[in-house]
Parts: sequence; C-alpha cells; structure tokens
Amino acid sequence: MAKYVLEILDGDRAGEVVAIPDRPLRIGRKPGNDLVLADEKTSGSHAEIVLEGDRCILRDLGSTNGTLLDGKRVTELLLTPGDVVTFGRWRVAFREEGASAVGVAEGGAVALRTLDRSRLGKGSRSTAILGLALVAGLGAGGYLWLGRTQQVGGGGGVSAGPRPILAVAGDKLAAGVSGCEAADGWSLRPAGAGFNPCGVAHTGSGAFEARRGENADVADFAVMRAQDATTVFPQRTYTLAAHVRAEGGATVALRAVFASANEQAPFAFRTGTKLAAADGWTRLELVLAAPAGCDRLQLEVVATLPNADAVVYVDDCSVIEAGSAAPVEAKLADGSHTVFGTGDALALRTVDKDAPAVLLAILPDPAPTELAGLHRADLLTLSDLGASLSVTVGERGFRFVAANAPGLQLVMPAAAAGALITGASDGVFTSRASSSSFRCVSTLFGEDLTRALVRFAGEVDCVGRFGGGRYRISAIGLAEFEVDVLFRGERQQAAELVRQARRARDEGRPGETLDKLREVASRVPMDSETLGHALALAAETMAAQATTLRDLQRDFDEATFFSTRGGFERVAFGVDDVVALYGERNLGDAKAATALRDAARAKLAEFDAQTAAQQRQRLQALAQAFADAQQDGLSQIVREYIQKHLGN
Repeated sequence: MAKYVLEILDGDRAGEVVAIPDRPLRIGRKPGNDLVLADEKTSGSHAEIVLEGDRCILRDLGSTNGTLLDGKRVTELLLTPGDVVTFGRWRVAFREEGASAVGVAEGGAVALRTLDRSRLGKGSRSTAILGLALVAGLGAGGYLWLGRTQQVGGGGGVSAGPRPILAVAGDKLAAGVSGCEAADGWSLRPAGAGFNPCGVAHTGSGAFEARRGENADVADFAVMRAQDATTVFPQRTYTLAAHVRAEGGATVALRAVFASANEQAPFAFRTGTKLAAADGWTRLELVLAAPAGCDRLQLEVVATLPNADAVVYVDDCSVIEAGSAAPVEAKLADGSHTVFGTGDALALRTVDKDAPAVLLAILPDPAPTELAGLHRADLLTLSDLGASLSVTVGERGFRFVAANAPGLQLVMPAAAAGALITGASDGVFTSRASSSSFRCVSTLFGEDLTRALVRFAGEVDCVGRFGGGRYRISAIGLAEFEVDVLFRGERQQAAELVRQARRARDEGRPGETLDKLREVASRVPMDSETLGHALALAAETMAAQATTLRDLQRDFDEATFFSTRGGFERVAFGVDDVVALYGERNLGDAKAATALRDAARAKLAEFDAQTAAQQRQRLQALAQAFADAQQDGLSQIVREYIQKHLGN
C-alpha cells in the first residue's frame, strides 16, 4: 500500500515533510493539530486528511477562509499525488512518500494534470462534475485553471444535475448562508461532534452533515448555528425553517435562540421543535414571537448521534418575519415582576435594572439516556423532549406547570446561591450549603427584589450546584411549582420580631434577644433586608457573649497561676451567670463554656478539700488535748463537729 506525505512549499518551513498516518491528520493554527500552520488566515482546526484504504480524503472543517485547490474552494476532496492545497497563506503539496518534491512549474513550463471527477466525492455520499479550462500563455509559459464543484442528489449517486438553490422571499439570513453551499456564515462546531460540509444536498450542491462514526469518544450529539445573529423586533413573529434528513437512528431539531444585543442583559431563550427522526428530506418549521427585550435571533440545529451509523444532513435554512404567534408575558398586578419568553423557554425578571434576573431558565432534569450528552453540555431544552411549560399569575407570584418532563432544573444567577435557605414541612427554615443535596418543601434564594420562595406540592429531593457561571437547583419528578416574590405579611412579622429583639437587648435580656432573632431566621426569613438586620444584631449579641467568656477564661488562667480560690470561684459563678443570661440554647460554644465551668469547680473542690483536711487535723489535735486533760465532754463536742462538718 502506498504511503503519502504532505510537503510544505512556503516560507522558512519550505521542504518540511509530514507523513500521513493511519488515523485522521488534523491541520490548523492551534498547537494540538498534527500539522500546525501559524497564520492568522488559518483556522484553529482548519482541515483534516483521512486515509481510507489507499485513498486520502481531504475535508475542510468549516474554516473561516476555506481550503483551496487551484484557487477554488473545496469542502471535500479525493487527493491525487501532485495536488497543491492552500490553507490560509500556506501551500502544501500531497505526494507519495519517496517521490520527488512537487514544487511549482519552473522556467515557464506548464504542469498539466488531469483531474478525475471521482476524486471530489466518495462512495454513495458524493459524485463530482469537473470543469476544466486551459488558458494558453504567450512567451515563456502559461497556467492551468481547474474548476471543481460538488454535486450530489438527495438520494446519493450521480444525478442529472443539482436542483436550483432554494430561495425564500424575505429571508433574513445573510446572502449565501441559507443555501448551505459552504461553511461561510455558519458555526459548525460550537458543541458536540459538530457538522461538516458535504455534498448530500436538498438543493444546490452543498449541505452540512453530522456523523459520529466509529470513534466512541466522539460526542453523541452535534450542534450548528448561524454565525451572525439576525436582527429582530420584540413582539413580532418569525418563522424559521430548515430541510433535514436523519439516518441510522439519528434525530434532529430546529431551534431559535433569542437574546439581546446588550451584552449586559442576562436573558437568552432557546426553544424549538422536538428531537425526532426525519426519513428523507423533511422541512422543519418553527414559528415564534420574539420576547420582550430581545433583538437578536440565531437559527440553530441540533442532532443526536446514538451510534456509528447515525448521520444528519441539513440544507436550505431560512428566517423570515411571518406567521402568527404571541410571546409569553405574565405580570404581577403591582408590575414588580414579569414572567416572559417564547415557546417553552421562560424567565422571571424584576424591575431592578442592576439585578433583574430571578429565574434565568427552566430546563429538563434529569435527561433521558439518549440525551445525556446534550444535558451535560447544558444544551438540553424542554422543547427537545416535546415538553410543555405554562405559567399563571397568582397574588404572591407565579405558578409553573410542566408536562412530559422527567424533572426540572431551575437556573438562576450565581449570586442567588449566596443565601440559600430551605423550608421543611413544619415551616422551619434552615440555611444550606449551596452545592449540596437536600429534601425540602420550599427553597428560598436571592436577595432584595430577586428574593424568591419556590414552593413545591410536597417534599422534594433537590440538588444544588454551580455550572456555567450560574446556580442550578434540580428536582427529579418535579412537574409543578410556585414562585412567591411578594412577602408583605412576612416582612411585617419579621420587622416586629427584630424590634422586640432590640428592646430585649437594651433591657439586658440577651437570651430573649437571640430567641426573637432565631424566630426571624427560622420562620420568616423572606425579606433579605430584615433578615440581614436580624443576623447583624445576633452577631453583635453573640460577640458580647464571646467577650465575657474570654474574660472568664483569662481569670481562670490567672487563678491557676497564682493559685487563688477567689479567682476560681469568680469563674465558676461567672459561667453560671452567662448560661442563666443567654440560655444554654444560645451559647456560641456550649461545650467550651461547660468545660470552663467544670474546671473552675474542680479547682474549688480541690481548694476546699485541702482546707478541710487542715482544719480536721487541727480539731482532731484539739479533741485529743481535751481528752488528755480529762475534759471528755469538750473532746466529744469537737469530735462531733468534725464528723458533721469535715467528714472523715
């Protein structure tokens, strides 16, 4: 079997040779490529060469400036020894190993090559029509111009000619993008396995395909999207369309991604058609109204590739202003909060311009096994599952109901996790670590106007985690929930408890102060400002307690050094006073306080035991003296005193 190499023809690397291995050889600007071409005109992952038997197939990987052969852009090519291909500003020659360098025509001689149309396609995927034009030069020489185009019919094999490229009146996609004839204007590898240009076209001679192939490490999904966003107008309706084919168990969906040109706006909405099979060329259509605040739209296609035979083809995309649809917009009566979006993509915002986002998105979680890759990439949407999401307005907030979703994931700004509190069925709230698992009937997060209480129908197992600069709470089996954002009653109750706590502190009842503040945190923590005041007052009160206990510890250390009974007595009684004043439930470190008191009491007992022993010895001597003086009555009185007050 012949072995092939690539020879660089330009610059200080001219003459450098790279062998083509049995695996795909990647070419591009990034260091991880097999052949690195450091040039701003060369894409990071520009092209690849795949060895198939004794044939070498060159594929452009959606490069920005394209891959050229004889000045003509190619997307897939069967290489022949002697071909000179241009990547960016670099020319690279393809030849057999051991053959002489290809170089260029010298001395004005013309190097003529015959190009076989079968080189421009392979198998049933593509065939080629080759145009050859020879312009004879005068004088010392001339040059050869070779034009190549790909042509494949919708069912594969040689066709009589390509169908004219589909033109849609009013199409908002940039000229030359809709027909999918080349990678220009498309981002073919934003996530997953990615798409590649191909010749299996619906109309024209070019399209895009996504394949998983035999490599098990390749992602089981692929995403492509229009490179430039289309300008749209909020509240107006747009119809997106694409022609697709899905084979080998693959599924495909058409999506719209709405966002704002203002990069500071945190909201983006991704929704589309359900992931489904498409036997033969199928037109997917998506009709949506642009949500409020959104003036940019990107068309996106997503495919699942469950096995090596799976393949999805995409061609003839369009975006037009047409159709009938209404955006979602549900407001509270006071206008403070609004649920808005389109399709099954909804978000919750406030009137606070500095922190408008309460909920950024509601997504499915967990994912079906076949969609696990999309889910891990944070690209799975409710529309992918054919799930629906509805919202109704209540007195305190909004009620959301999802259908056909295995569970839900609530996505919020990362800052929302800074004060995560969960509620139990008994109405008691508990602070939680942001990244943790918990079981609860409600979850409280955010601050100020973004403060929201998510209430479930019953106890739900939740998992909180950070990801992609956002905070997420997932609940398996969750199908409906309510979001309360108005807390007038709770705010008033919490404020009154804080007032009572301050009064108790001023009157010297710190234990009552802490009890009142604990009630705020455990029963009515909904207002973040009031809760902040309560926590600050609690910290101040606990700081005073800590100072007192530190002073008592210092007294104990001094009493130990000087061996003074009074010091130990002061410490023992001092700790008792702290416990009585604050209550054991309110001790910052009850174990340490108890240990200090017990140590002081032990020292007192030691002092008293020594004193009693000395007094007993003295009185026993006195009793003996009375007995020696035959004063038996007095001796008996002394002995009885010893027995009663000093023990043995």
